Amino acid sequence: MKLLHTKDGVAFVRHRAFAHRFLLPIGEYVNWKLQHEWDDYNELYHAVNFIEQLSAIDGLWLEPHTLEKEGKLMGVLFIVGGMLEKLGDAKKLDEGTLLLKYFHIVSKGNGYGSYWLQRVIVPHYRERGFRAIAISSSHPKSFNFYSKLAQETASYYKASDNGIYQRPCKSFKLSLLP
Repeated sequence: MKLLHTKDGVAFVRHRAFAHRFLLPIGEYVNWKLQHEWDDYNELYHAVNFIEQLSAIDGLWLEPHTLEKEGKLMGVLFIVGGMLEKLGDAKKLDEGTLLLKYFHIVSKGNGYGSYWLQRVIVPHYRERGFRAIAISSSHPKSFNFYSKLAQETASYYKASDNGIYQRPCKSFKLSLLP
C-alpha cells in the first residue's frame, strides 16, 4: 500500500494486491441501481469475473487504487498493465498504454473523480513512463465526464446481461504525455 496523495481529508491510495473489500463501492452502485435505475448490467459480477480472468493470465498486472475518507472506502479504480493483448479486446492498444477498469466513487458530484484522475493517476503513471490509459464505459452518464478528460476512440453497442437492452458504449484514450 502506498499513499499517493491527500486532499481535504481524502486519501488516494495505490495497493499492490487485490482485496475483496475493494469491490464495496461497485456493490454500492449495483445496490443503488436496484433501487433506482436497474439496467440489466451487474458491474459487481463483471468486476469479479474480470479480476479472476486477470489472475489466470501470466504477463498481466493489476494495481487497485482506492479513495478513502476517515478510514472508509469511498471509491475504487483498477489499473491493468502488462501484456494487454492477452485480454483479447485490447489488441489495438499502443505500447505504453494501460487500462482503467471499474472506476466507481460512492459520493458522486464532489469533484473527486476528475481530481483523482488528473492530479493523482495521470502524474503517477506518467512518472513511471506510461503514455496513455484506455477507458471503456457502458454508462452514458459517464460519457461527458470522460470526454472532458480524454479523446473518444470508439462508439458501439453491446447487449445487456440478459439481452434485454442494447447498451451504448464508448472508449476513450487518456493521454499521459505532458
